[in-house]
Amino acid sequence: MADDQSARGPIWARPRVFHTLTFITFVVLVIVQGMWWRDHGKPLSWILLPATPFLAFLPSGLIVKAFRKRWTAQWAEQHGFSYQRKAGWAVPVWNFPPFTIRRARRMRVRDAMQGSVGAYPASFFHLTWLNNNKINVSTHYRNVFVLELPTALPRLTMGPNFDTTAGTQVEFESADFNDKFSVYSSNPAFAHAVFTPRTIDRLIDIGRREPAVRLTKFEITGNRLVGVTTLGNRPWEIGSAFDAMQVIAEGIPRFVWSDSTTTATAPKRNVA
Repeated sequence: MADDQSARGPIWARPRVFHTLTFITFVVLVIVQGMWWRDHGKPLSWILLPATPFLAFLPSGLIVKAFRKRWTAQWAEQHGFSYQRKAGWAVPVWNFPPFTIRRARRMRVRDAMQGSVGAYPASFFHLTWLNNNKINVSTHYRNVFVLELPTALPRLTMGPNFDTTAGTQVEFESADFNDKFSVYSSNPAFAHAVFTPRTIDRLIDIGRREPAVRLTKFEITGNRLVGVTTLGNRPWEIGSAFDAMQVIAEGIPRFVWSDSTTTATAPKRNVA
């Protein structure tokens, strides 16, 4: 899926172009600040000066924001998904961030799509919310990927994780895997059963080719495998996230489905 060149978007939206644009913007900002400082004896702004590295990403960010919905719709069409710009889906009731952020206000599901990845029903949606910190209100978003599993399994996470309720970190024999992915579970035996040597090797390969996968948090919650990330806007990022999830789901041995099936609470509210 991630190797489908038609899903990688136009040439101008490729990572190399974004990196070049960011670098050029950074150089221009530095030159402007330097010239102003030379002529006036002080920087253009003491606020803009330390913010220059972050402002360099502004043009790329504007491009992503402007074309995100178009890229999602194009990816959906190319992969047999049904796309809904105004999905009207309810926000899932899942017991992990960002769905449990107490200060989140006006959490909404934006453009979404449904289809299948391999043998698994799949969906994707753009989640937005306002964070009320009393002092100021900031906007936030995540891209959410979902695979429907045959039955409910114990909770497990893989990827960046600041949620202490997920359990302890589980180490694997592959140092390369441990370096690229962090797995957390309250049941290490279950985690080792899910991540077989073949699954680990395939995830390492995907993570090496697609950095966005390493920055995505994947979580088994009830009968769903969920991916949550600030990335996943560009066509190849959508494909690579679903690729990783398919590898995890297909790699779960048969005995896990029977031995580790849990009646732990799974969200009753459907994402669609």
